[in-house]
Amino acid sequence: MTPLIDVVFLLLTFFIMTFKIIAPEGDFGIKMPPTGDTAQVSPQMLPQEPVRVRLVADTAGNLADILVGSHRLGPDPQRLREQVIALVGTAPTEQERENWEAVIDYDYHLKYQYTIDALTAIKGYLSDDTMVPLIEKIYFAEQ
Repeated sequence: MTPLIDVVFLLLTFFIMTFKIIAPEGDFGIKMPPTGDTAQVSPQMLPQEPVRVRLVADTAGNLADILVGSHRLGPDPQRLREQVIALVGTAPTEQERENWEAVIDYDYHLKYQYTIDALTAIKGYLSDDTMVPLIEKIYFAEQ
């Protein structure tokens, strides 16, 4: 009887260790438009084109330029934050933030700190020790 119990516990341990939790099916995150005659759709509620940010490096791997679309901002992440605030607003609501996303494309040899600085500038800013979120959906372009 003892060997049988040992085998059962070994099998139980094996199945517990190899168990993979899967995401529930059917949750696609689809946002349906409001219904009814009284529903008003504001421009902030419509999906926006992704904000395309390009980080250009010099030969040493330092940040040489930031491009937002076709606008050249120079190597200053603060100017990137100002550009994002001009697009999104100073304090967008949660519903407005859901419609904005950013795609960061960077040179392969760019130093990591500049990518983090750009990510921080797009994500939000501190105001009176509270975080004001700007764009929450940020993706990296495939290299």
